[in-house]
Amino acid sequence: MEKQVIEYAGVPVGITVPEGDRVKFIAVKFPVIDLDGGTYRNVSELQNAIHRHMQNSPGDQALFAHVANSAGFTPERKVFNAA
Repeated sequence: MEKQVIEYAGVPVGITVPEGDRVKFIAVKFPVIDLDGGTYRNVSELQNAIHRHMQNSPGDQALFAHVANSAGFTPERKVFNAA
C-alpha cells in the first residue's frame, strides 16, 4: 500500500497512509474531520464512509457542490474521488 489522495466531489479532503493491512485516513478538510484517524479495510470502504458522512451533513455538502459544478472540475484527474 502507498499514500493516496482522497477527494470528495473533486476536492481533496485527505490522504490515506498504510497501517498494517488497513489504511488510515488523515483529514485535511473540516467537513470530514470526524473521520480523521479512522482505519478502513481499503480505500473503497473509506470512500463509502465519506459519502455516508457527507450525506448526513447537508451544510458541508453544499460547500463541495459548488466546486464540483465549477468549470475547473475535471473527472479525469488521477486521484480517487469518493463522490
